[in-house]
Formats: sequence, structure tokens, C-alpha cells
Amino acid sequence: MEATYKGKVEGSAPEGGEALASSVAEPGAATPWQPPRSRVDHSREEVALACVHRGDREEALKILMTAYGAPLMAFIVRTLRDRELAKDVRQHVFLAAFQRIDTFEGRSSLWSWLCGIAFHRCLDELRRNRRSPTLHDFDVLDALGEPSEPMMDPARLTRRRALEQCLGKLSPAMRTQLLMRCFLGLSYAEVGEAVGEAHGTVQVRISRILPRLRRCLQGEGVTR
Repeated sequence: MEATYKGKVEGSAPEGGEALASSVAEPGAATPWQPPRSRVDHSREEVALACVHRGDREEALKILMTAYGAPLMAFIVRTLRDRELAKDVRQHVFLAAFQRIDTFEGRSSLWSWLCGIAFHRCLDELRRNRRSPTLHDFDVLDALGEPSEPMMDPARLTRRRALEQCLGKLSPAMRTQLLMRCFLGLSYAEVGEAVGEAHGTVQVRISRILPRLRRCLQGEGVTR
């Protein structure tokens, strides 16, 4: 079965980008940045698992695509910085989920399970192509369709573009783990499970990445 997601792949990126850019650039921000709330859709996951239990994996996959297709696409685009490649990887993520969902043990949410598959697929693709996705001519916001948002004022757009530029300067592994925590809303424990590391290691790594982002954003002229 070939997984085909036909939802809005160019939809708005996971929330948190603008707030992250503002609070990271301004250490004394009145409202410290907080990761987005968990994206787990418990009701849809329960329905999807019920479908799996009765042998209807295809329906389960459709439910997961509807619930999680857009945020996963945004995550993959931000990691690979190549929209067409990201579309292919997203398809492979859901195909792998279709093939392996019978083995899902329920130790995590289906959402974090999918994020783990996406993480490994992205890094596999980067290794296969031996490419560093730090291309300055690639515009993540254009790839996601965000500039067309009616409420995207110039200052906000500048902050978002500066953040994407700075994210592009991180190594793929560092950027991916930061995105999993700060854009996908995974806990440190969930990120650690996905990448095969202790949650404390992940937490320390991300705490060290944020000052680097701050310096980069300030260099891009983002101070608040």
C-alpha cells in the first residue's frame, strides 16, 4: 500500500517560531518562551488504534495523516531544507508507519512514534545525499506558504526568516532535536526515545543550542 497524503502540506508551520525568535533574542523577555503544548490528538489516536485492532490499517493511516500530516511536513522541510525531498520523505514516513503499525507497543503516543520515524528518515536522507542543508537560497517560509498569511506583518516576517536562517546554520542532528522539542512539542524524554539518547543528554544539548541561536539572531538584527 502506498501512503498518499493529500492534505494541506503548505499549511502554517508549527506554532512557536515567532515566540522562540523573540524570547531567544531577548534574554530578559517578560514572557519566557515555552515549548508548544503537546500535539497529541488522543481521540484520533484511540480511533486509529481501534482500526488497527480490527485489521484496518489503511483507515488508521488515513486518520494519522489527517491529524499529523501538516506538522510532520513542516518539521521535515525545516530539517532537509528541500521541499520536494521533504514531500518524498513524508510519504516514506507514513508508508513505514503503515507497514509497522502492527508492532506499535503503546509505550508512547503515535505522534511521538511518527516523529521518531521522521527523525531517522531525515538523517538517513542527509547521509545518503551527503549534503548539508544550510543553503542560503532556500526559503523555508516560502516552501511552507507562510508569507501569504494575511497577518504576517513585516517585523514578524523578519523574525521568522531570521530564525529559519539561524536554524539552517545548525548541524542536522542539533537542528532536528531542537525542532522536535521546540516546534513539535515533544518532551525531552520523548525526544531522547526517538533519537536513542538519555533525556538528560538531550536537555543539556538543547540548553546549549539556545544561546547560539540568540547570538545568531542578534547578528541578524533581531533583538526583540
